[in-house]
Amino acid sequence: MKQNNIRHEGGGTTPIQGLKDHSDSDTDARQPPLEFSTLQNRNGDAAEDATATFVAPTSRSNEEASEAGDSGKKKVLYPTNVTSPDNSDFNNKKLLLFQTFLYNTPAEREKLSNTVEFWDGIPRYSVTRRQQNTLRDGNTGTLPIFKMEFNFRRQPFVAEIRPAKITETGPDGKLRTIEYYPSNREEIIEEALRKIASRQSYGFIRQFPEEASGVTFSLYELRAELSKIGHTLSFQEIIQSLYILNYSSITIYKEGDERNAGIASPYMPVLVHVTRSQLDADPSTKWIVHFHPFITKGIIDLQYRQFNYELTMSLSTQLCRWLHKYLCMKFTGAGFTSQVFEIHYKTIKRDSGLFKGKKERNFYEDLTNAFDELKEKGVLTAWTKEVNLGSRGKVLDITYFLTASFEFIKEVKAANKRQAEVVAAALCKNPTHSRK
Repeated sequence: MKQNNIRHEGGGTTPIQGLKDHSDSDTDARQPPLEFSTLQNRNGDAAEDATATFVAPTSRSNEEASEAGDSGKKKVLYPTNVTSPDNSDFNNKKLLLFQTFLYNTPAEREKLSNTVEFWDGIPRYSVTRRQQNTLRDGNTGTLPIFKMEFNFRRQPFVAEIRPAKITETGPDGKLRTIEYYPSNREEIIEEALRKIASRQSYGFIRQFPEEASGVTFSLYELRAELSKIGHTLSFQEIIQSLYILNYSSITIYKEGDERNAGIASPYMPVLVHVTRSQLDADPSTKWIVHFHPFITKGIIDLQYRQFNYELTMSLSTQLCRWLHKYLCMKFTGAGFTSQVFEIHYKTIKRDSGLFKGKKERNFYEDLTNAFDELKEKGVLTAWTKEVNLGSRGKVLDITYFLTASFEFIKEVKAANKRQAEVVAAALCKNPTHSRK
């Protein structure tokens, strides 16, 4: 497989403790704390051409590395010597476990993909293109570092997002340099790439000499996957989003905790792109991306769960998709004797990062619509709410009670069984199975 044009920036990884239960209530308090620690590396159809309507942005790695060194708490650890995946990276036990699901039919298997709880719990795609237009400097096209807070297992974390600098064709037909944060479109593309990586001969995992995971694909394959899930994009939109994912970076750290290092990495640390001339010379040439180090660590440490990817991607809003994945990751105890999940408005607002730029009552309405859609799609059978009012009728918080459907409970039980079998197979206790 011929591969060229490797682009990479600084990155890092962190151990993720057992990701088990779950809900917005006090079960999270019983989980072991997530500790950050630095790791030593163990060592148009013609638009298939990456230069279709814009050129690749300029790397920001030197600037970001300088900031990381100056702060003393943002460590850049991604390996600088990137090698192409070999046959062993496409055929190993960790990858087999990641690509093995519980299902009854091939059609059911196509609906499934994996969540990685800590990475998927970060509100990393929450700044919309419209919001970016209000934040962007009209003269320079630059965006500020965007900072947001979120919780994971009742521990507070901070995410700092640095935008990608992209050279593109402006409305006047001239090239311009402009900055973008990853947003809804990039989130959908990441989900599609992770789905493709769950198929044999596409995803890869390497543990030595350095940990890395990723996927090989053609733009046609990626575009077909996006179309299948109802999110058709042009080739130039896909290419631009891939560059945004490669050149934007995210830093995660605990506010005020000097004992633990922050983790800084691009969303996709490595992008190997393919030009038209390379395709003409070798039609089998593939694009390659490396996933974020948190995804890699989650795969290696078996910290992932299967979920109904097809259903998630069919939901009409980013908020509704976030709620469905949140339930898949957190409501792991769903059963016929435990059908109700409790979640607070303040939790959704903080951890989704999606409630910006509108009045509070508009967000209440957005949530109502999202819960109604989850009911229509068969995820919930019912939902109710309890409003906590303060003085003069001010809403202090809202508690939502979500009743899981029979179908969702079946999916949760299958995900739990698959997770147990993955762990058992990793310990050589039992082989994994592909049928319920």
